This record gives sequence, structure tokens and C-alpha cells, in this order.
Amino acid sequence: MEQRKSQDEVLKQFVVDGYLTSEQADEVATAPILNFSARELVSYLAAILITIGVGFMVAGLVVNVPKAGIAVLLYVIAAALAYFSRKFSSATNEKQRAGEVLEIASVLAIAVASGILLDMTSMRSEWYACMLAVAAGTWGTVRASRSQFSGAVVASVSVPIVIMSSSSLMNLNGDDNRLVVGLMLLVGGAGLIYMGMRKIGFAFLPRASGSLLIVISSITLANVFSMGFGGLIPIGIGAALFALGSRERAPEELVAGAFAIIVGLIMTVVYWIPGNILQGLAIIGCGVVLLLVLRKQLARANQPELDAPTA
Repeated sequence: MEQRKSQDEVLKQFVVDGYLTSEQADEVATAPILNFSARELVSYLAAILITIGVGFMVAGLVVNVPKAGIAVLLYVIAAALAYFSRKFSSATNEKQRAGEVLEIASVLAIAVASGILLDMTSMRSEWYACMLAVAAGTWGTVRASRSQFSGAVVASVSVPIVIMSSSSLMNLNGDDNRLVVGLMLLVGGAGLIYMGMRKIGFAFLPRASGSLLIVISSITLANVFSMGFGGLIPIGIGAALFALGSRERAPEELVAGAFAIIVGLIMTVVYWIPGNILQGLAIIGCGVVLLLVLRKQLARANQPELDAPTA
């Protein structure tokens, strides 16, 4: 598939087409990606401190309050947070982002309150943790395309919780547990990367989280099989990630893919080749082979195409 154009290439094309001047293109290229003001960042810091302080106060006030009362209080707080989040959604960008912070806090309060109530039913903690994480992840996925960052944050946090809680419910041990967890991490990571490739707010986070889960998955799966052949798993998965990152020009996928390839290569070389010197030479040889393949591809790409024969 065709490689994605970089920002610099797109801007140069706009200049050639006459949509932008070279000065305007340079201004766009050097402009910061984030548009947070210092005032906004300070307000977030103040909000975090106030929230922590309120948490300490609430913890002191509800020491002797029944669990149901705490849950009801959290639902009331969540409703208030959701109300103000909704009010801010149609305001300026700065207030919209503040509203999304409140939205994340509201989702967290609902999840904690629901967890308290479900715990009172003697339900296993893994069950309700999985259920609540699935619900939160669904909400985040729906909100991702309409929010600046709240949907991406909630979805990215929910996926690992679903994987950990659901794998705990299976009561598997040894290689069976590693195999299941590895496959779940692979699927979850791929889902997050796919989500991050769509037009959503803060798409970097699900792509980075998904890439990390896939790297962990490749190493987990490698330990299920013989180390001599298991090392091929992170190499293959890493190569796929690296190719995707190269096509999309996504640094998080490039770094994750390169790390998986290196880990898999070291695992394989250490298993099959004795001695540090021979192992080092083998790893160097792999790097040289990659450079030779790359050089051959570049030479082929630079060759002029021959004209088709005429009748």
C-alpha cells in the first residue's frame, strides 16, 4: 500500500498547487501541535489538587457510612460532573477540554460506585471489573470521534482492564494462561491501533497503547513455545508493526515494531548460537543483511521505467 505523505510533503504540495505561500507553509510547519494556554494548564493542576483534597475529606466523612451510601454519593457526584461537562461541551475549546476532564471523572465515579454496589452482591471482583471496563470502553469508543481526548483516554485504559480481569476469570495456569493472555493482548492492541487510525481526538494514545500491548503480547507468546522458534513470533509481529508504522509514518508503531524485532532476534540468536562473540557477529550480520536489502530496493526504485513497446 502507498506510504502516507508527511506533513512537510503535504505542505510543499499545497505550495506547488498555489494554496499556500512558502512563508505560510513554514508557519504551519513550525506551529506547536498543542494549543493549551498556561492559564488552562494551571487550572487543570488546581482542579487535580482540589479533587484530591475533596477525596481526602470525603474519605474522612464516610468512614462510618454504609457502602450503599458511598455509592449513592458517588452517583450524585458523577451526575453533577456530567451536567457541567455537558454545559461546557458547546463552549470554547478551552472549556470543552475542561468539560472532557469532568467527563472522565464522571465515568470513573460511576464505575467506582457501580463496583461498590456489585461487590455487595458477593459477585467476584473480576466479573464486575470486566463488565464495568467493557461498558466504559464502549462509551469511550462511541465518544472518540466526537471528543478531543476523553473517548481515547477511556477506551485506552479500559482495554487492559478487560484483558486482565477476563483472563483471571479463566483460572488458567502455565503455558495455557500465557497463550490466552498473549492472544488477548494481541487482539486488544490491534483493536486500539485500528481505533487510533480513524479520525478521532487524541488518536496517538490508542495507537501508542495498542503498540505497547502488541509488543507485550509478542514476548508473552514467545515464552509459550521453544525459545528457538518462539523468538520468531516477536520478529514477525514486530516486522508487521514496523511496516505499518512506516506506511503510516507513525513513530509509536515504528519504535514498538523495532523493539519487538530486536527482542525476538536476540532471543533466537542466544538460543541457537553459543558464545557472545558469535552471537554478536550474528546480530551484526542480520543488520547488514537488512541494509543490503534496503539498498537493493532503493536501487530498484530509482531505475527508470522502460517504455512499453509500440505496435
